[in-house]
Amino acid sequence: MNENERREILVVIQQSEPDVRRPIEQTVQIPQGAGLTELLREIERESPEIYPEIRGRVLRAAGGVLATGQEHPLLEGLTRQLAAGGPVVFPAVAEDTRDASAVV
Repeated sequence: MNENERREILVVIQQSEPDVRRPIEQTVQIPQGAGLTELLREIERESPEIYPEIRGRVLRAAGGVLATGQEHPLLEGLTRQLAAGGPVVFPAVAEDTRDASAVV
């Protein structure tokens, strides 16, 4: 895959600890047209230090989908942000029930 077939996405992780104010920011390269699954794979490959936190947040949201049978606002927001070209914002865990697109 050449450079023209990839794009940079800024990933922002807002901290859950109340005393930590600065978000973690990381840029990853993903294929054009990639979805959330491909983004997670690239985060795991390029930024293994932040992957467990992101994975945990996505799994909690996916569990909510399975439990309620309704789409989770976090997953909907992340999907919209990714389709728009980023940034992709993972809100603090206490804020996961809000619409993630409102964070941007």
